[in-house]
This record gives sequence, structure tokens and C-alpha cells, in this order.
Amino acid sequence: MNRIHLIFLLLLSGYNYSIAQCPQVLWEDEFEQTVLDTNKWSFQLGDGCDINLCGWGNNELQWYQSENVEIVDGTLRIIAKEEQVNDKPYTSARIRTLEKGDWTYGRFEASIKLPTGKGMWPAFWMLPTQQVYGGWPQSGEIDIVELVGSEPNQVHGTIHYGQPWPKNTYAQGSYRLQEGEFIDQFHTFAVEWEKDEIRWLLDDYVYSTKHPEDIAPNKWPFDQAFHFVLNLAVGGNWPGNPDATTTFPQTMEVEYVRVFDGFFPSLSGKRKVEQKEEAVKYTILNAPEGSTFTWTLPAGATLVEGQGTPEITVDWGEAGGTVKVAINSTCKTQEITLDVSVKAPLAKLFSLEDFETDSKQLSYTFSSGTFTNDAKNPAPNAVNTSALSGKYVRNKANRYDVLTYSISNLDIKALTKETQTFFIDIYTSAPVGTEIVLQLENKSRAQASAYPKGRHSRFNTHTQKQNEWHRLEFTFVEQLDTSITQATIDQLVLLFAPNSESGDTYYFDHFDVYSSVKDAHKK
Repeated sequence: MNRIHLIFLLLLSGYNYSIAQCPQVLWEDEFEQTVLDTNKWSFQLGDGCDINLCGWGNNELQWYQSENVEIVDGTLRIIAKEEQVNDKPYTSARIRTLEKGDWTYGRFEASIKLPTGKGMWPAFWMLPTQQVYGGWPQSGEIDIVELVGSEPNQVHGTIHYGQPWPKNTYAQGSYRLQEGEFIDQFHTFAVEWEKDEIRWLLDDYVYSTKHPEDIAPNKWPFDQAFHFVLNLAVGGNWPGNPDATTTFPQTMEVEYVRVFDGFFPSLSGKRKVEQKEEAVKYTILNAPEGSTFTWTLPAGATLVEGQGTPEITVDWGEAGGTVKVAINSTCKTQEITLDVSVKAPLAKLFSLEDFETDSKQLSYTFSSGTFTNDAKNPAPNAVNTSALSGKYVRNKANRYDVLTYSISNLDIKALTKETQTFFIDIYTSAPVGTEIVLQLENKSRAQASAYPKGRHSRFNTHTQKQNEWHRLEFTFVEQLDTSITQATIDQLVLLFAPNSESGDTYYFDHFDVYSSVKDAHKK
């Protein structure tokens, strides 16, 4: 077995601004041959029934066959076709590196052009070579990139873990293009995987990071050898099935796949900022020692400090634009760009709950802790002068304490596209930085033992003050169970300090929905 275990020293207590050595290629396929290199890849054929995984575990509609792989002009092409083979209405291909390329830790990347159309499901991902901790997903799965064809401008990076189905679970991050679709051009999708951390990158921008504490109390199984899988599925539980708008053939095109024993410089920082937001940090991670940095900002943005260093501070104006950094080192010359947008001014659409009127959009249904409706405001100030508020005492015996409401008539698409957003006033003695999560769910399908099933989307915010009213905006984090549609969302859940054993008290009020001014004018 060609199993390569990487050993290199990293500071695990936080991001590294610099690294001492240049990353080296451990394995690569540049697709320079005229046929697939079977010393590196193997085909997986059929519909999965031969391994007791009919429909590949997702009710997929394709029959995998080797004929659907081509290498043309230096690119690998996986082609999905509308044709009947056996009892399947579509054909496609799936290849893997099992026992030909298996690794623990490093940088894993590919340059891919992703197909679109309802029912298309391209993926570049990794599975464990030896299921040390048990069958799927107990031994883990790392999805470097997936795309649901009906959302052609958004990709997802995911880890799967937990107990066997139906108690399996996952954690996900997403990246949405501001312009264009992922079929328009090649993008580099990567994960940088080290002990106790996995980072997802798109064109060297870090858009998601996961740690063991993010999935606790579940086991972190990502300390074993994994191998690559490349496939283009058709239909299934997540993307849904093709419809009349879907055209065939569809092609997933791959320029190269590479594995490195270390990490390249990458950029971290906000892609969306407030109007005239100040002191926004942009940071280069893992640059070789001795690197030089030249930053360029769009008109209207001010570089406050940090030119020539791996971290800058920016004051934004009323318009966004592209942040660029040119990095010169003994390893290579590299430019990273990041398109940053400035949020449009917001206007209040309506109040979900303000505790002083009868026009409530929410209806309380359940809480793990103690909820008091219309409690006395503990300390009115300029942010909140109301006489009444909600009071919630968290149940410290419940790590995922919940406060649930029935809900209807939210514009879910606008909320997940972030043209609408949730705001809330908070007063609490909980530590600054305490997380508050908001989830939109279907209550009949959302079971505590099967997260994230039944949960459509997750939003979060973090406290900024103690024992003082302050107003917080929720940020859309990720879409969870995509089988939950807007029409089936009937529950809103608040989780104060999730995955903790705190018993803090939270007063909250003026729980509102705001919209961009442009969107509000359409109402």
C-alpha cells in the first residue's frame, strides 16, 4: 500500500504567520496521458448494490462506468449522460486512489470546473482507507468541495462523523461567488489538514475551519490515512433529481490533483463588511520565513497599518472591491485576491417579538431552561428603553439547551442570501464572545439524536458586552438539511452558549428582521 504519513512540525496553538520550509509535492496527477493512469486511480462501477450500497447510499440515479472518463488536452473529464444502462436513466463515473494514494495530513488540492443544473452533484472528497473507528461515518469523511447543481454559484466543504445512520452528523462551511458560476472557470479547491484542524480554501482564501471542539462530544476521527474520490453524481437526496431545465451531457473538468507535505500562504479575513466598518483585519497564514508582502486595496478603502507585513488593518468606506496581496518568497511568487462587498444599508421589516405589543410573529412552544415572558427590563439604557423583555435562564445540565418557537412566513431565500438578517437586543452576564445560534427547522423532522436532519439553516452571533444591553446581528453560517424547503420550515430555535454547561441568564428583546434598503423598497 502506498500510504504516506506526513511528519512536520507545526505550532498547533494558533495560525502560523510563517513556515520554515517550502512545501514539496508528494503525489500528483497532471492528466498528461491520453487515458486514466490506473497506477494512481481505480474505477468504481455500477450503482453500489454490489457493496450493499444501492444508489450509493443517497438514492442517486446514475450507473457508473469507465466509458464516462476522458482525458482531453491535459484535463480529466467526468461526463454525466442521459442514457439507460441497466435500470438507471443516467451514466457517469467515479474514481478513487484507494491503496494507490493514501495520506494523513498535508495540503490536498485540485483545479476544477464544476458543472451545474438541477440534479448535478460533482464532488472532490476523501474517505478513510482503514475504517479504524467503525463504518461510515464513524471513521470520518472529508469533502474538499461539493456543489449542488441548482445553486451554481455556491460550493460546500464538509466533514462527516458521529454514529451510524440515522445518528450520523456533519459540519459544513460554504462559499458563494459574488459574480458568475463555478462552471465559468477553473478554481483551486483545497483542504489543509493537520492534527486537530482542517481548513477549507478556495483560490487560497480560507473560508472554513473545523477543530475537534466543533464536533464535541463526537470523536474527531481525522487522524488516519484517507484517499481521494472524484465523481459526478446525478440526482439523490441532496441535489434532488434532474428536471426539464437540466441539460445533458454535463462535464466535471479537472486540470490537476496534487498532494503537498506542507502549506502554502493563504488569506483570512472578512468577505462582507459593514458600511464604513473600521479596523478590519486581513491576514496571510503560513508564509515562508523572509517573505515580502505588497497589499493593494480598492478606492475608498484605507490601509491603516501593516503594509509590507502579513497582516493589515483596513477601514472600509461605502463601496467594496478587491483586496490583493503579492507574496514573494524563496518558494514562489504568489498573488491572492479577495472580492469584498460592503453591505447595503438596512431597514427594519418587522418585529418577531418585542414583548410589548400583540403583533407577535413567534409563538413560544418549548424550552430546556426557564423562560419568562414579559420580564422586567433589568437595566434600561439607550439601546433598550422598554419596560419589558424576555428572560431566559439556561439549563446547565443540557449541553445543547434550546428555546423553540413556531414560525411562518419568513423569506428564507432572502435570509440565506443575506439580503435580510435577524437582529436582537441582549443583556447577559455571560462572558463576552459567548455564541448565540439561531436555527430554522421543520419540527417534525428535527430530532435531537439525528442532527442536522430537519434543520434547514443556521445563523449565529456573539455577545459583545456584559451586563449591558447591546444590539447583535445574526450572520448566516450554513445551510444544513437541504431537503427542508421554505414551505416546510415551521420552527425557530435559539441556542444560548451551545455545547457548554453554563447556566447564565439572558434577557432579550426587539427580535427583528431587517432588509437591505433596496430589498425593503420591493416590499
